[in-house]
This record gives sequence, C-alpha cells and structure tokens, in this order.
Amino acid sequence: MIIPCAKNDVGYSSGSHHFLLLIILSFFSITVFAQQKVTGKVMSGDTAIAGATVTVKGTTIATVTDDNGSFSINAPTNATLVISYIGYANQEVKATNQNIGTIQLQHTTSQLGEVVVVGYGTQRKATLTGSVATVSGKEISKSPSPNVTSSMAGKLAGLTVNQRSGEPGRDDPSILIRGTGTFGDASPLIIIDGVERSLLSRLNPEDIESVSVLKDASAAIYGARAANGVILITTKKGVKGRTSFNFAYNYALQSPTKTPDMLDAATFAGVYNEGDFYRQGRPANYTPFYSDSAIQKFRNGADPVLYPNTNWVKAVLKPHSGEQRASLQASGGSDNVRYLFSFESINQDGNYRNTPTKYRQYNVRVKVDADVTKSLTVGANVYAILGNKTYPSVATNVNFINILQANPTIVSVYPNGLIGPGRLGENPLLLDQRGYDKIEDNPIYSTFTATYKVPFVQGLRVDASYNYDLSNQFEKLWSTPYYFYEYNVNTSQYDKKQGTGTSIASLTDTYRKWTTSLYNVRITYDKSFNNHHITALLGNEQQKNTYKFASAYRKNFVSTSIPEINVGSSSPADKDNSGSASFGAYNNYFGRLNYDYLSKYLLEFVFRYDGSQIFPKGKRYGFFPGISGGWRISEEKFMKDLTFIDQLKLRASYGELGNDRVGPYQYLQSYSFGNNYVFGTSDAPAIYPNTMPNPNITWEVSKKTDVGLEASLWKGLLGMELTLWKENRSNILAQPNLSVSNVFGFSGLPSENIGEVDNHGYELVLSHRNKAGKLTYDITGNVSYAKSKIIFMDEAPQPEPYQNLTGHPVGSALYYKADGIFHTQAELDKYPHGAGAQVGDIRVLDLNGDGVIDSKDQFRFDYSSTPQVTFGLNTNFQYKRFDLNIFFQGQTKAYNYDNTTAVLGGTDFANAVTWRAADRWTVDNPGGSKPRADAWSPGATTFFLFDATFVRLKTLELGYSLPVNVGKTKVFDNVRFYVSGFNLLTWSKEIKWSDPEISGDFTTYPPLRIINFGANVKF
Repeated sequence: MIIPCAKNDVGYSSGSHHFLLLIILSFFSITVFAQQKVTGKVMSGDTAIAGATVTVKGTTIATVTDDNGSFSINAPTNATLVISYIGYANQEVKATNQNIGTIQLQHTTSQLGEVVVVGYGTQRKATLTGSVATVSGKEISKSPSPNVTSSMAGKLAGLTVNQRSGEPGRDDPSILIRGTGTFGDASPLIIIDGVERSLLSRLNPEDIESVSVLKDASAAIYGARAANGVILITTKKGVKGRTSFNFAYNYALQSPTKTPDMLDAATFAGVYNEGDFYRQGRPANYTPFYSDSAIQKFRNGADPVLYPNTNWVKAVLKPHSGEQRASLQASGGSDNVRYLFSFESINQDGNYRNTPTKYRQYNVRVKVDADVTKSLTVGANVYAILGNKTYPSVATNVNFINILQANPTIVSVYPNGLIGPGRLGENPLLLDQRGYDKIEDNPIYSTFTATYKVPFVQGLRVDASYNYDLSNQFEKLWSTPYYFYEYNVNTSQYDKKQGTGTSIASLTDTYRKWTTSLYNVRITYDKSFNNHHITALLGNEQQKNTYKFASAYRKNFVSTSIPEINVGSSSPADKDNSGSASFGAYNNYFGRLNYDYLSKYLLEFVFRYDGSQIFPKGKRYGFFPGISGGWRISEEKFMKDLTFIDQLKLRASYGELGNDRVGPYQYLQSYSFGNNYVFGTSDAPAIYPNTMPNPNITWEVSKKTDVGLEASLWKGLLGMELTLWKENRSNILAQPNLSVSNVFGFSGLPSENIGEVDNHGYELVLSHRNKAGKLTYDITGNVSYAKSKIIFMDEAPQPEPYQNLTGHPVGSALYYKADGIFHTQAELDKYPHGAGAQVGDIRVLDLNGDGVIDSKDQFRFDYSSTPQVTFGLNTNFQYKRFDLNIFFQGQTKAYNYDNTTAVLGGTDFANAVTWRAADRWTVDNPGGSKPRADAWSPGATTFFLFDATFVRLKTLELGYSLPVNVGKTKVFDNVRFYVSGFNLLTWSKEIKWSDPEISGDFTTYPPLRIINFGANVKF
C-alpha cells in the first residue's frame, strides 16, 4: 500500500532527493580522482621477474609483471602494494608516486623459486605440474667417483642406479626410471643439452648445471622414445662479469669395496677330501686325496714350492690403486658476449698387479653466447670426451674366476720370483704378457643455437639449433703367447711352459664410426594478461643417425714386436675381415601449452607427433599426448591464515608415451648366406630366409597416471613431496608361443606387439632446512617403490600354474624352494628327493605333492636383482669455514642368485668362499646349517638366493675454506681443501662375502671404494 505524504510530514522531499544525490556524486568524484596509475619494475638482483603478483593491499585489485618485470596498476594514492613471487619474500611498498621505480625481491629459504629444466624449456618448480626430479651439478660433483652416473645413485626419487662393476672405463651403472615395465630395453632416454647423446657417465661433473628426470606425462614431449623416462642434462654457461677461474685437483686411492674371503690351502684340501669321499659313495676304507701330512704342510708353510698356501686375492690384487683428476674452468663475459671454457683430465689405474689396465680421459668444452643485436643471440657449445682405455686381452670375468676360484694349493709366484701356472695355466699375474685390448674413443659433440626475440610481438621468441655429433673409435685386440714356470720334482728345476691361451700371436683391428645430425626449430610465446599467464611452444625436429664399422683379423705374426695388421700372415686361412653399416632417422613435431591463473590454477598440455624409420611405411608416425594440472591450495584465501604453509600444491597427470627400442627393419625379410648348392663340381653360394618379417610392428605404448602432493612449511623447515603413480604398458614385443602355430620355411616366428605389463609405485621426498647460530644445515631423504606385473605375453602354459610368468613381476625366475638340510639318513628316506641326493644335501619342497622332486616343483620368485625399493639420505652442514656432506644410499626388496657360492669341494678344484665352508654338514657336524661339500642339487634353489638389501655410506666430504685476504688485499675468491670418500661403508642384510650390488656370481670386478684428497681454488 502506498501512503502519500503531506508537504510538511516527515519524509523525502524533492529537495532532500537532490541533496542526497549531490553527496553520492561527490563521494564518487573524490574516489575517482584519488585513483592513480602506478608503474614499476620487479627485479631480483640484475634479473627481471616475470609473473610476479602485484596486489593493492586489502583489495582484490591485482596484476602480474610482464616479461621485463614491469607492471601497471590502478591504485589509490598512498595505497600499499604487495609484491609476491614464489620463492621470494613478499615486499610491501607505498604508492606515493605514479612511478615507484625498481622493487628488489629477496630469496626465501625455500626452493619454490627454483627453475626446473623440462623438455625444450624451463619451468618454475612451484607451478610445475609434472613429476620431475632434479639435482644440481654441485651435488653431483661432491662425489669423488670419476663416473657421473654412479654419483646419481640415491639422489633422485624414482631413479634406480646400480653399479655392478668398478672396472675403470667399464663401470657404467644400469639406470632405470620407476623400475622395469617392459620385456625389452627399459633404459631411459638421455638428453644432453637438447640432444640424445651417450657417455653421460663420462661428463665432467664441474660442467653440469642440473639434472632433471621426467617420470610421467611431462616426458610425452619426447614421444616414441619416452616410455622409459627421460634424463635431461644441462651444462653450465658463461655469465656476465670478469673472467673467473676455478681449478680443482684430486688424488684418490681406490680399492674394491669387498673381496671375498676364500679358503686357505689346508681348509681347501680338507673340503676337497670330503667331496671326494661323498663322490666315492662314502667307503669305510677311504684314502683321502690330500693326506694329513700334506694338509699340515699346507698349513705350516714349511714347503712353499710343493705345498704352497696361496692367497690369490693378495697375490694378484693391489691394496689400492691411484686415480688423479684435474680440472680448470674459466667463465665470464661482457654485456654482449658470455663464455665458458673447461678442461678435465682423469688418470685411473686398474687394481691388478702385472696388468695393462689403464684408463685415461680428457674432457674439453667451449661454450660461447653472443648478443648480435638486442633481439638476436647466437651460441656455440662444442665439447669432446677423449678416452684411451687399455685392458687385458682376456675377458674380465675370466680374470676374476682365475683369481677367486684358483686352487690355493697351486703356486702363484715361486720363492725365486718365477711366476707359476695358476688355474688351468692362466695365472692372472701373466696378464701383461698376454697382449692387450686398446680402445681409443674420440667423440666430438657440437651444438649451434640462435634465439630471436620478435621485437614487435611481446613474448614471442624463435629458437633454432643445429647439432652434429661425430664419434670415432679404434680398437686393437692383441693376443700373444705367454709362458709360466713349473717346478719339476724329478730334476729340481723350473721348467718353462707355454700357457694354455693362444699359441700364436693374433690381432683384430676394429674401426667404428657414429654420427648424429639433428636440427630443431621452436616458436615460444610467453605472455601475461592481467591475472592470466600462458606459454605456448611449437617445434619441429629432424634427426639422422649413422653407424659403420670395419674389422680386420690376422694371425701368425713374424714378430710380436710389431702389432700391425700388415705384419701378420697373408695366408687366406690366417686372415679375415668384416664390416657393416646402418642408419636411422626421426622426424617429429612437438608442442606444449601452459596456462595458469594467478599462479594458482595450473594446466599443461604436451604432445609429440613422432615419426621413426624403424617401422614400415604408413605406420611410422604416432601421436603421443600428455596432460597435467595443478592446484596451489596455499594461494587460496581460506589458507592465508595458515601462515606456516609456504606452499601446498596438488597435481595430477596422464600421458601416452612410446618405446621404439626394438630391432630396426623387422618388417623386412632378412636373409643369410649359407646352405650352398653343388652343381656338378661347382659350389654355388646360396641364401636362405631368417625369421619371418612382421609387417605390423610398432612401438610400445605406455599410459602413465600420476597424482602428487607437494608442501613447504615453516619457511622451508619442512618440505614434502608425495607421488602415487601407475603405468600400463601395451604393444610390447613378445614371441607368440601359444596363439600362432609353427610356420614351415622360416627359422622362426617374428616377435609381435602382444605383450602387456602393469607397473605401479610411489615416491616420497622429505626435506628439512634450518640455521642454528653459525651452523646451517639441510637434510633431504627420498624413498621410491616400483613393482611390475605381467598381464599378457602369450605364454605357453607351464606344467604347474604357479610356474607361469604371467601375473608375476618382470624378471621373476624359477627356483626350487629350499627347506633346510637332510641331516640324517632317516630324514632323507622319509622325504621325496632326487636320485643323486645324499645326507647333507638341500631338502627341496615337493610343491605339487606328487612324491617326486623334478622341474614341476620350481616356482616363480617375485623378486630379482633389480630393487623394488630404493632410498637415499643427503645431509649438508656448514659451520663457519667448515662444510660437511654425508650421503647414504640403499635398496631393499632385491634378491641375487649367486650360483658360485654353492661351489665347494667339486671335481674342478675351484676354490670357495669361507662363508660356504663354515658350518657345512659333515659326518662330524650332522647339525650343520649349510649343505655338504660337492652337494647335489636339482637346479637353482632358494638356498643360494640372497636378500640384496643394503645401506651404504655412499659419499662423505669434509671441507675447509681458507681466508682469502692477505691484509686488505683479496688474493683469491675461494680456496678450499677437502677429503672425501665414495662407497666408504656398507651394511648388508645377508650378503657378507661380496658387494651386495653385484648381480649374479661374485666372480666379477667389484665396485670401488675411493678415498680422495682434493683442493679447489677460485680466482
């Protein structure tokens, strides 16, 4: 109801309406006129910060800085602007002027501002949506190991690095990312400065800026080669400033981490007698092979000629060998030109006595970047890794068998210095007489780049690069006759005898050449629109690889003084040659699109349209997409009161990636020469088909899903990153065993893309950084878990269901399940056993209950020498001028089957580890926990399948930096002395006699322990 008001009644008259309107207009006029356009620039030192958020305090008015760090915002006079950027402390400034000039932001203690290298670019860690693990080159260089890859073990979550050997120049570890998800090659793609390259292990660690490991959909930008993960290595570059020099010198003593304790002569003789006794059926009137008198002479050492007690490990292996490393790096630049030059030399000796083993390496790098104009920058990065390796002409595993399993009752060196025969006439002390295997590697890698910032389109950049890599290798394998001495009991003289190796000199010269030619062009657009930020990348890349080799062989040389091919016999029976060549090519298009809103809501899409010559025409290209998203929960308003949270981010990703690491040209029919025909009296050459071709061969497809949570709390006091992941790998090449019948006329059926494997796991990283007085420290730990499961492989059904490989992890092997020892004849008679079993042998479970021990009683064991769990703990301490780094690394859920440990008292007179002989079953020790000498076994049993869990003090470095001033004059920028170690201590759960990281038999060159002394001078 409307009630009219009288003129003099209380109410709004027309005059009062006008008065109210005037007040409102006046208020808005004052507000409008109080607003001003404020400009400024955000920097950190000399670096402009793009993407920093500028907010009017107490309001929702905000903007972000552009590529030059500049911003413009409407703000009331004297308003307070809050400038924030991840990884930096917030800065508040008064908007007293329209131009407030440059605002400097300071780093916080957290790593949120860290820049992470990803495929074809970089991203800020805080806004990264993929699962990418990183480590700096500074951390890697703390290790005194000459092998860069071995120094990465345990430092990156999801990366499994196992160094199985320590032989100089041949000590490259195996590398896996998130375990094994295929039947074939599971090694990752390695990209060094933007190009797929080898010799990661041989890089100069002082040259490395960072290492990134792409583990999820973020690797999809590398397409058909990314399913096993990608490792990105970025090297350092010169920076503006005066030329600075960094010189480092290291001298190290290296020795095996663990050499097995083998039986002495007396124990060996006794054990051999036991085995001989059992082999003869345990006769009542047994005559031992070694008499009690002989065993006593072995023990007391009274006659070292006829009754020696040889410790072959001490006789052949040196207590330690030397390693020297020296490096010099110079870098600097002007406003327009920046440069870096580096050089490193490595001299590493082997651990044998009387061996030709030597490893020499020289690294040279030249890197120059020049600003031709304000918009155009060009660069060149050229480096060489020159290696000279010399080894014995005898294979390494044979040498260690001849050391570790040599009979201790045989002389190594007679008292008069003459060298004895050794095991089977192959005394390792004669290696320097048997020739050598020399390998010269001379790879040169080159990258030429150009970057053009389009001046008329802000944020648009064009990058181009051309890369050419050339690697030449020459190998000379020279085998010569050798001689040892043997004491003649009839003449009391030392007879010179020829060794059992080659009786004539022979030489094989092999030349190998690899080339890689690659170019790519990339267009990048990076732009901020108010609160929105996008980055778009589109590129094309083409690559061509070639390989060729030629080999020549001669024997029957006139003289062993001239190891050259032309000096050998020219008889057709004394010479041979061979050669081959191959090539491959890739053509692809790739891209990435990133979007974020206020650095809070994050989205990324990557792709690669990849083409490979490995596959048939019409099936060479594939599309590999990846998508990921992130939510920085910590940036939400409802989180602002939780001031202890620096960063809280939830991320997820999904991608489809490929693996093309298969034999090339399987779609073509291949032929071999042979099966010649005779027509009359003539022998006509013939060819015959090999494996049937597969016209449908294609790449494996990996579907990866990740979910992650990242947090930084209390200004870096606690950091956490948890990732849950799973992978489905399909189209795996596998041999059809069940679904396809045999085809006549071909030597075999081709592998087909029929296999499927599931893989899953988690990764957890925890970190803590703090400062207590003058002590600064940080602690970072990581643990990773990965387990696979074979879904399909067209497996022919095994006799028993528990023997099928399908449903078990990749690498699961068949074993008989051991259940102790037959201690008495009654136990042996009571339980099923093999025909050759005796009291003292391993009792094997009758799994199928048929009363017979045979192959049907084997079962699949779900672990292998590849660990399912790896972990690392890194600590850094700084107190005044002292610094200390301690790094632990380890693994669990790994098992190693070592058949050599089963050897004891056999007919081949092979020595055994003391662990095997200790508490063995004997007639006098019927309660022994280990099998008898020369024990019978139906095959591989779990008795000699050992838990390979270990924790290792991987590296330790203690340094002290000297004062650099003399009076008021600064002589050096820094002078630091340090002592460091590598593989210092190992705690092993079960494997005590050898290094637990060795895979298979212990008769191999073990990993090395390194004690290093070094100095570093910067000036």
